[in-house]
Amino acid sequence: MLIDKLYRFAIDRINGRFVRGWCFYRLAKRRPVLLRLVADDTEIGSVLCRDYRPDLQRSGLHPTGCCGFDCSFPDGFDPLQYRRLSIQVDGHSRPLLSFACRDLELLRPSLTRPIFFMHLPKTAGSSFNAFARRCFSASCLAFHVERLPPEERGRLAGSAQFLSGHLPWRQALGMLPPQRWQYLALLREPRAHLHSHLNYVRRVAADERLEVHYDFHHNRTIKELSRWLGAIDLTDDDQLRDFVTGLSGYQRDFFDNMQTRYFLDYRPERVTQSDLEQAVATMQRFHQIGLTESYDRFRDRFCRDLGLPPQPQSVQANRAQHYRLFDPARTVTWEILDPLIRFDLQLYEYAASHLAADDAEAPAGTKNKTVTTSATTQRSGESAVS
Repeated sequence: MLIDKLYRFAIDRINGRFVRGWCFYRLAKRRPVLLRLVADDTEIGSVLCRDYRPDLQRSGLHPTGCCGFDCSFPDGFDPLQYRRLSIQVDGHSRPLLSFACRDLELLRPSLTRPIFFMHLPKTAGSSFNAFARRCFSASCLAFHVERLPPEERGRLAGSAQFLSGHLPWRQALGMLPPQRWQYLALLREPRAHLHSHLNYVRRVAADERLEVHYDFHHNRTIKELSRWLGAIDLTDDDQLRDFVTGLSGYQRDFFDNMQTRYFLDYRPERVTQSDLEQAVATMQRFHQIGLTESYDRFRDRFCRDLGLPPQPQSVQANRAQHYRLFDPARTVTWEILDPLIRFDLQLYEYAASHLAADDAEAPAGTKNKTVTTSATTQRSGESAVS
């Protein structure tokens, strides 16, 4: 058919909440395509295909990659009230694709209190945000609330069902009182987390040219930090040691036991044993804390708490390109980096044993065990890097 010859397209994900994919006009690839979403004879939305898709640009399929789309359906859209959902190119009556509405998944969670997901960077939080989007309508959830002005955060705090953001405990506490909100978080094995986070920060300056596609710009401080970090050879023990000992001010917020810092209601200059104990006390106020390495278990409990059946999901959202910054099997490397993850290791160890106690339906008293100060056994090999 002619429309198939003129347009190239694909659907990445569709359910009763949103549709995501890409489409472009073969004869003018740089001209964004307007798509219409039609349920039976009723138009329920439209979207311009101009989102940046680096995968399509890297593969050579599209010259700029700016042909993606992501469209949420109206809050009142119920697939069971319609027969078919069609995706049409504006100006063409024949649809590109058509779906039986009865096949569109629509999750209906049972919520007792709104949820705040404290999104620690590089812990599979973007994957969890993508999953939450399947559960809540677009008007009831928001991600990256740290980027919003205070008045917008306040409005969402009074109306949303699910919020997520890189807001540590000390910043979220006043806006989202735990008496009214359920707090969730994911922790990641600290060695893998540090390597991934170093990779991310190093790429900020190099990827500055791509920010125009994402409607978000890192501030100058982070870009300067990225350039400074990019000039350090982390395979050189002397430079690595100077990096660890030379951190000061805001640099420590990024690299000194970052996961522990997220659970504090104050900002320490350096994380200490007493800060760790305070972080553990804060964890007791969370409804659920999961581990990136056991992401499926975290997601399945989330579903169970909301009265939903278990849901499959591929954990891949925001998976950035990574580089091997140093040899993760070298003992001396982790000896040098130990001050940056010492308390995160103990926090992670506590969370892992806490979750194990939950799985075994241990008595409630075991949830308040004292945090040990022994070092976690070092993992070796590539498992520390992702």
